[in-house]
Amino acid sequence: MWQRILVAGAVMGQLLVGATALAQDEALGPPDALQYPVQASETAARAVTAPFLRKAIEDAADLGLCEALMREAGHSFPGGFRPQDCTPAFASKVRAGDGIVHWRSENARPLKCGTACFGRPFASATRHVDKPNLRETMLYGRLQFKIDPPGPVDRDLTYGYEVHVQCKAENGARTGNIEVKVEVGDPVLGDPHPLESALDFLLLPVQISRRIESTIRGYLRTIPTAVIGGEACRSIGVSLAQDPKFDAMPFDLAQATAGGVRPGLDAVGGVLTDRARVEFLSITRHPLPLGVAAAHAQPGAVEAGYFNVFLNGANVAFPPPVGAPEGLRLPPEGGSVALNYCRTVALGGADRLQLLFVNALGGAVWSQFARGAAFGASAPRRITTGRTIVVPGTPKPRVVPLREFELLYRIVYLPAPAVSAASTGTRDGERPRPPRGTRGLPAELADASLESASSATPCREI
Repeated sequence: MWQRILVAGAVMGQLLVGATALAQDEALGPPDALQYPVQASETAARAVTAPFLRKAIEDAADLGLCEALMREAGHSFPGGFRPQDCTPAFASKVRAGDGIVHWRSENARPLKCGTACFGRPFASATRHVDKPNLRETMLYGRLQFKIDPPGPVDRDLTYGYEVHVQCKAENGARTGNIEVKVEVGDPVLGDPHPLESALDFLLLPVQISRRIESTIRGYLRTIPTAVIGGEACRSIGVSLAQDPKFDAMPFDLAQATAGGVRPGLDAVGGVLTDRARVEFLSITRHPLPLGVAAAHAQPGAVEAGYFNVFLNGANVAFPPPVGAPEGLRLPPEGGSVALNYCRTVALGGADRLQLLFVNALGGAVWSQFARGAAFGASAPRRITTGRTIVVPGTPKPRVVPLREFELLYRIVYLPAPAVSAASTGTRDGERPRPPRGTRGLPAELADASLESASSATPCREI
């Protein structure tokens, strides 16, 4: 069963990350992972290795066991349990598997269990609905202990966990820093033994599991800070070794860039690049559908007036009107507010333009346009947020999306400036080069992109 879960996870991850970027218009649910940071090759220069992760997780679990044994023996730690508080005598008990709680067996330790308790990494992506998603590498594991008080009975104690490794990039950046997160699930206690009739023993496993849990979670949070140090990166990937104990999550180091980036230049290469300007024209709030209780509109909530758009991951907040710090006024009964905002983004080597529209009440919606479609440059488009609500139903309540706030917007494609014949040395009779940024586009789309750039209306850049 455990192996089947790991294989299914690996297949799902490859489908999520390996799929080509297709156009999406007004989609609900998690947006596709951003193009950057990219997928690393198996031979990338640096890596977060399985031996490192196995040891870090095992060390954190040993500390949890040590604290549980010491507290059971009557020790207290008013300032919280620290690694140095684990005395040599109790550390020896943990290594020997002695005491009321210990590893289920010596082979249950992460450094020795193979794939039985530490899965193989696979490519995946985060699944946020209201913010951009990044590709990541993850794996599943489990910690297996035994609670073994004096007497003929014992109880298994298991913690499932997930390891997430990302090249964590902020605000649409193409590079970031390596981040390792270990998320430990709730404890699962094995079935009670028929002899467990005393109330004290029924409560004991829960008490012990709580003592272990806080320590394990606390020390696993420090893994990346202690060893990796958040190295600058531009990719994350998967490397499966012949021996699963030596799997790795490879990444490429970020390339250093000198100085800032001048307006109109690619934020990565420092060269003239094509851009897209997204013009935000209006927001309309739709009234609740018939039969939906008014409480779902959250009357009076200031969050209804605050909106964000993420353009290829870069956060764009709509400023509140002058004299209206509570944000745009859009009552539950419905209404529209005209806007005159825009944001221009450098495209560089981007293969898509992704737009994620979010309202602070929790609704979100996204669209995505490929380079071959001039990044969606066309007449104004509409996109309407959706958030999940529960409404009465027969025979049971139904979960439905509430389509609430509609954004009217237009995308203007701005190819990089054409290079003149004088500057390129083009001789008479030679075919001129196409304007930068339109290479590879169908002729009609290239012409349309130039036309839309010249007809753009003035707007307030935000």
